[in-house]
Amino acid sequence: MPALAAGFIFCACAWRRTLPHGTFINGINVGGMAPRCAVAAVREDIVADMAGRELIISSDEHIYSYAYPEISFNDNAAEVVAGIARAGEYKVRPRCYLNCLDAVISGICAAEFKELVEPSAHFNPGEGEAFCYDEGQGGACADSEALRRDILSSLGGREYGQNFAPVRLNVARRAVKGSLAELTAKTARLSAYTTYFDCENSPRVSNIKLAGQKISGCVLPPGGSFSFNGRVGARTLKSGFRRAKIIEDGRFVYGVGGGVCQVSTTLYNAALLAGLKVTEYHPHTLAVSYVSPSRDAMVSGTYSDLKFVNTTDCPVYIRVLTGTYYVRCELYGLPDGAEYSLQSVVTGGDGGVVESECYLTSTRGGAATTRLIRKDKYLPEKKYSKAE
Repeated sequence: MPALAAGFIFCACAWRRTLPHGTFINGINVGGMAPRCAVAAVREDIVADMAGRELIISSDEHIYSYAYPEISFNDNAAEVVAGIARAGEYKVRPRCYLNCLDAVISGICAAEFKELVEPSAHFNPGEGEAFCYDEGQGGACADSEALRRDILSSLGGREYGQNFAPVRLNVARRAVKGSLAELTAKTARLSAYTTYFDCENSPRVSNIKLAGQKISGCVLPPGGSFSFNGRVGARTLKSGFRRAKIIEDGRFVYGVGGGVCQVSTTLYNAALLAGLKVTEYHPHTLAVSYVSPSRDAMVSGTYSDLKFVNTTDCPVYIRVLTGTYYVRCELYGLPDGAEYSLQSVVTGGDGGVVESECYLTSTRGGAATTRLIRKDKYLPEKKYSKAE
């Protein structure tokens, strides 16, 4: 009896090597098929059903699409087939997944990312336009966690015979705070002043160029003070300055750095015409040829300096340009709404003495105000005696 029972079971198992006729899985007739063939047929149908069905992920600027085989699936077809005991309708539901999901999310977020860049002005201390402007761009950052959640929801929510639900990318955007118009208004030209020199006097021209190069590019912050000596440094042969004529004890003599006073004088006039507050200046003992009386600014060593203060709420940019026969100082920043002019008046003098005054006129809203800013007395040049 036990042997007979065992034989019966063996025969039954052999007879059940194919599925019962009338068996359908996902609408496919798998009756009479071997289990392995039935599983393969179901999976072929799943692939065919997925063909051409795209998972679309979109933002305002990009569209990303994924389809089989980028989208693959797991299924329980083998378990369903193994459990079939009688004919009937059976369902196998594939569980879709996106290959390399982490890498896909990282790639999309990287493509959507935009660094917030505020409008900027790049100061050019040399020839050409004083500023190069960058209008900037708004920032953007995709929500990676929300993207992961929505992708999984679309993949997991798809039913057999349906398309994947589209995914809308959540991108947080940040607008720039400033504007290019505001930036250009804060970098307008405040003033420009030019003086001229003898281009044949190469040592003096070299000193003018060197001093100008050391100053050009200076950016004075709001409330900041400019010092000519602090910026240019000591005028020595070691620092590149050459011997040229300077004024010393009422005479024109040769000294290292001759010519830098023309740069300080040019900058002094530009500072006044820009409406900045000059806190230190010194006249020459002799009148100079490159500027009207009472409009010069002598610098010497560490005891005679040119200083002025940025009284505006924005940076002031200083540019010094030296041509073949001229030096020009340009100041840029936020205008205070006034226009400035200077007037030199010679008030007297005998025997080579020059007495003079300088007036600064500011015009605002059509109303002009003039004030005396300095009085000077220039002595005649001393002549060398035979004893000297």
